[in-house]
Amino acid sequence: MHYQFIKDNSCRYDVGEMCECLGTARSAYYSWLRRAQSARAQQDQVFKERIQQVHKQADRRYGYRPIYEHLKDEDLGCGRDRTLRLMNEMGIEGIQSEGFKPQVTDNNHDFGYSPNLLKKLGKPDGINQVWVVDTTFLKINGGWSYLATVMDLFSRRIIGWSVSAHNDSSLVCQALLGAIWNRGGEIPKGLIHHSDRGSTYASVTYQRMLGRYSMKSSMSAKGNCYDNAAMESFYGRYKTSSVR
Repeated sequence: MHYQFIKDNSCRYDVGEMCECLGTARSAYYSWLRRAQSARAQQDQVFKERIQQVHKQADRRYGYRPIYEHLKDEDLGCGRDRTLRLMNEMGIEGIQSEGFKPQVTDNNHDFGYSPNLLKKLGKPDGINQVWVVDTTFLKINGGWSYLATVMDLFSRRIIGWSVSAHNDSSLVCQALLGAIWNRGGEIPKGLIHHSDRGSTYASVTYQRMLGRYSMKSSMSAKGNCYDNAAMESFYGRYKTSSVR
């Protein structure tokens, strides 16, 4: 405890004076510091090896943010800033593709938006309280395909999905219908359905479907993809595991 305090305040106060005030030998503090630095360096090496694996599996496309989400999902305890530092030390970064990339989310529409209900709710404590949804693109032979998914936020289980050559309301409606069937066709009234602000989820057709099943529509804040971090993390893992 004393050693950590001294380390945390070494830029503000003299180490010798702090050791004297706390009744700690300076040599003992520096011995602890060397051991602590050595342990952190060993942990950094473990993180670097995993970062390299994820980066390679993603065909070097991932920057530090999606890699950080991978590490967080694996409970490795490597923070976002630390992930960035280690990637800088290794000289790796995400490659930005210059080729065509389909536009998944279209926020420029006149359907209107729903408030973000997740901020007030917090983490669910059971299934069928919050479903989060999203759509991503998949590169296939000869073009692109779109995948829409529904995740139960409590179990992190994908309970509904749909694939189509078109990113439209029919795609997301089929995914939602699959989730409802997966739950036996009946879900609790007031279940929170959280999505981005895309036109497919804000469309009249989709919002009517939510109303039919008494779901509460919730949407991420503008420009804040991390409101839907659970689904972003799932897509990151899914795409990484699909790289050949």
